[in-house]
Amino acid sequence: MIENLLNARFDELGCQTVCRWNTLQPPYNWDQGWPLALPDVQWNDNTRLVLHFQDRITATETGCAELKHIEQHYADRANQVIVVFYSHGLNQIYQGPVQLVEFSTHNWLTVNDLLRVQSQWQSTIDQPKTQAWQCLNGRICDHRQRVAQVLASWPNGTLSLGTQIPLPEWNYGTYRGTENYDNFVRLSSLYGSTRVNIVTETDYVARPGVISEKTLYAFVAQQIPIIVGHPGAVQDCRDMGFDMLDDLVDHSYDWLPNEQRAEVALELNQGLIQGQVDVSAWQSRINRNRDYVFNGFLQWMQQQAQNDLSMIF
Repeated sequence: MIENLLNARFDELGCQTVCRWNTLQPPYNWDQGWPLALPDVQWNDNTRLVLHFQDRITATETGCAELKHIEQHYADRANQVIVVFYSHGLNQIYQGPVQLVEFSTHNWLTVNDLLRVQSQWQSTIDQPKTQAWQCLNGRICDHRQRVAQVLASWPNGTLSLGTQIPLPEWNYGTYRGTENYDNFVRLSSLYGSTRVNIVTETDYVARPGVISEKTLYAFVAQQIPIIVGHPGAVQDCRDMGFDMLDDLVDHSYDWLPNEQRAEVALELNQGLIQGQVDVSAWQSRINRNRDYVFNGFLQWMQQQAQNDLSMIF
């Protein structure tokens, strides 16, 4: 979809385009960022180079490590580079010459994959929610360990933390495949029976960060998400059009310092997480968030990209 939008805009501008899709190359270094696959370009003034940041970026105190590398590599031609990026809010911290278009191919594919396999999870998701909470963690990192340490003693929930606190359902040797939606289908009974989802997002320390399938799955499962992510992660979800149930969930933790945010998110919402709050009055809004994932969210992504494209030259 994003390719069609880009091509339409470049036709308007009369530009010659060069594309390097999937610019971020493994392995990722959490301190130094991604290796970049950057093409050699025969430049003229009418050339535009499109690069795709298909994953999170490396935010630093002085901006974005990957964008700095592009600036250095292409020098005075950097203003002819267009980066399609994932991390919401990147254009709020970057003031350099590279032109930016926000579009999460990852989330676009996530939603469409879920629609494609809907028959495999729909009936399992639509069941009474008899368990209070879940918090599922794959890759072990500091903020997930801190959350798990608090939740380990809380009743009526399901907690995992990589191989330290494994789930039998996460035996990767028995998977049909390795895609994220396979994981959701396999765990759909857990998602469907659980009221609150403590979502420990991919990013925590710095902004901007990503809102990933971890959060989208909570909405699809008609759960109440408590998002423990990068500073302003809850606000990012509001920006994207989701109802964050602010009259039910205490989100005053969203912009707290990293040293406090994870634990305070749990402390402020302990009664809700442990099932001590009747949430029936919010059910219609919880359902609307599920519907929004498959309708309004895709439209929001497309409109966001179109707005950014209208600003490039």
